[in-house]
Amino acid sequence: MQRTLNFTNRQRIEQKDALFSFADTSSEVPEFDVVFNLDATQFPADSHLYVEAHHKETRQRFDFGTVSKIRPPTNRLLEELDLSGPILFRVIIVDESGKHGLLLASGENFRADGGDADDNKSSILTVTTRPMGQLTWKVDFETGGLPELCLNNNIPNAIEKMRVDPTFQALILPPALRQVLIYYVWSDDQESESYQHWMAFAMLFADARSDGDDVNDLLAWIDEVVDGFVTRFDMCDMLVNEMRGDAE
Repeated sequence: MQRTLNFTNRQRIEQKDALFSFADTSSEVPEFDVVFNLDATQFPADSHLYVEAHHKETRQRFDFGTVSKIRPPTNRLLEELDLSGPILFRVIIVDESGKHGLLLASGENFRADGGDADDNKSSILTVTTRPMGQLTWKVDFETGGLPELCLNNNIPNAIEKMRVDPTFQALILPPALRQVLIYYVWSDDQESESYQHWMAFAMLFADARSDGDDVNDLLAWIDEVVDGFVTRFDMCDMLVNEMRGDAE
């Protein structure tokens, strides 16, 4: 039976309270695990605990029992989701003792460590792979946090190539950086931690952006940052040397 939820005085579930990961399986359908660090004394013992996985318009709910007796469901495969992008998780605690469910606590936009690369944990641009048809790469901003550089999973060893292959780096990183800067310059969420991280990164290669809204000035600043980035890492020389090496 579906219940309506009353959101009065709900508590916030923090990222540290629910640690998500993806199980290491050979299945094409991902399976998630989660470790809860909830203070069960803050809620009625029979409050129900749910996890909702979602991407775009698709979502899937899992019943984890109660806060006093957490029982992970046997099947945690994300079989009903659109797997074309990053999976986000929501955690809710609901008091179902009354006629209408009372939402006691919730937490949004939890992410699982996909395990593709340990470096991703401290990077401001996570690199992932996913099915993308004939598209070789894109930057995804619908991630619940920092943007992701997505590579087509049909490319053999794509993440490793992104890490060490000069051709990949020179052809992908500069336009990806430009996309990210354009996104954040015109973002409505300029108080976010991710915005601050990216502006600090940009200032490694150029002066701080102006406070004005002139489009030409902002685009010129983005050009300056990208030019500083490719100059710092000799991107063109790196690509040319790699191509000459392949030709010999």
